[in-house]
Amino acid sequence: MEKTVTFFFICLISKVKPTPVSLYTPADNIKILDVSNFKEKVENSTSAWLVEFYASWCGDCQRFAPKWKDFANDVLDWRDIVQVGAVACSDEINTPLCREMGIFKYPTVKYFHENYQVSSRNVGVDLVHDDDTDPSIKEKVLKYLIREVHEGRRNNYPNLLPYNHEHLEHLYDDAADNVEFIFLVIADTGYLGAELALDLHKIPAVAVRYSSVNNSILKTNLGIENYPTVLVLDKNNKSEIFKNATTSDEIKSTVSDFLQSKGINLEMNLSEDNTTSNNTDLHLDRLPVTLLRQHIRKMGDVVFQADLEAALRYSLQQEVSSVEVIKDEKLKTLKDYLSVINKYFPFGYRSSSLISLLINVTSQAKEVRGNQIQDLVKEAEENNLFSSPRRFIGCLGSSPSFRGYPCSLWTLFHYLTVNFADANADNRNVNPREILETVHSYVKNFFGCKACSLHFQDMATKRNMMNVSSLEDSVLWLWESHNVVNERLKGDPTEDPEYLKVQFPTRHNCPECYAEYGFWERSQVLAYLKRMYGRFNVRYIGSDTSVIFPGLD
Repeated sequence: MEKTVTFFFICLISKVKPTPVSLYTPADNIKILDVSNFKEKVENSTSAWLVEFYASWCGDCQRFAPKWKDFANDVLDWRDIVQVGAVACSDEINTPLCREMGIFKYPTVKYFHENYQVSSRNVGVDLVHDDDTDPSIKEKVLKYLIREVHEGRRNNYPNLLPYNHEHLEHLYDDAADNVEFIFLVIADTGYLGAELALDLHKIPAVAVRYSSVNNSILKTNLGIENYPTVLVLDKNNKSEIFKNATTSDEIKSTVSDFLQSKGINLEMNLSEDNTTSNNTDLHLDRLPVTLLRQHIRKMGDVVFQADLEAALRYSLQQEVSSVEVIKDEKLKTLKDYLSVINKYFPFGYRSSSLISLLINVTSQAKEVRGNQIQDLVKEAEENNLFSSPRRFIGCLGSSPSFRGYPCSLWTLFHYLTVNFADANADNRNVNPREILETVHSYVKNFFGCKACSLHFQDMATKRNMMNVSSLEDSVLWLWESHNVVNERLKGDPTEDPEYLKVQFPTRHNCPECYAEYGFWERSQVLAYLKRMYGRFNVRYIGSDTSVIFPGLD
């Protein structure tokens, strides 16, 4: 019976193929870009482009997605000037594109000017968004667009330069003949005026300029004391100051009411781009996947060969390979990573040849190209050197955007620390931090989620990783750090509702790990971790054991 059930699940898993996951749809007013249409859309475009490069498994990307959707809808009327798109670097087909664009941290937002041409020296301009204390996305975009106009590079933009005159008489100097009303925004920065200029740029009868509060003579001449302030000047030099509009929304509403009172229609319907992306059906066969998850959960805390292989393949083929030229610190990190993988990963009889080949390629090299790594891993897959199809088993989430790669990478790191400790129990000369230092260096140099990488590096400093002095402590340090991350992400939008972020091991799975008053029995936890991540606890559901153990029935 047990063999029949296991065979059933092996067959089930082999039929369920992983589907690329997207955080966006065309309904979000975000163009879905990929390796097949990126150059067609972005190169030689009459408009500029703002493109987010992301990984669907990246928690920071998932948290950023609602902001990116809001931004895309907010600037919908700017589409003839700047369009908004997204590329899923977690989809393997986009790895060459993301590598060419120099993407190795997620999310990354790049600005591509109109008539952009792809070249090794021009891969767009990064618009960084590291945390909520940074300026808004729109403010960063406006800052860059103003600079572009100031430096004379963008002739198709509305006038985004400040009005520096001391009187209103020069407002119409550069205006088109059909402009009937010019709005002047006086504020601390030019962003509010530039935003209004872009919002209204499709209305021929209207222009918008802005002036800084530092233009003190203009303020005095107009009798303005509060900011921001908006005034309008018509062709007959008749002006009106709107004193009750102090916020962005109030200013837009006031301007809208004024123009409608003058019979000017504000309906700025830009022509729709009917280009659609190939929407992929993200729904897996619900019943088999549900049965699979139920079966896996009943097995408790175990490690699956398929998850370990999935982590290794993704890390090499889509993170390491995303770096165009691997050299210096990154190359040393790759060599160290391959070294510990070669020594402690549970390879099959044939699959270890891939790592041996990668070590030979990198050992004497001063630099290695990312596409070399990608091609070698792809060739290994084609030659069936891995025992499992590319999918997750124990790390399978309740939906494709949950768990997956981050879960499998944690599993791989835990497995390495435990088996490193076991293999070197009698080796007094070994560096007890060999795995931890390699993990730290990998996360710093290759892990795609920028926020996750910075959190881990910060945690390594605060939790004194470099003071770890024993093999057992290295196992426990990673365990404690994983629980710190679980606590930080508890209740986060990236948390899988069916696999909540809890402190592990749970009391149910390891009651002896818990002491009084909520403290841990560290010796029991260590024993538990060694059982869970020991090489004899690896399970092979979803794996072809003939690849791992050839000649055995």
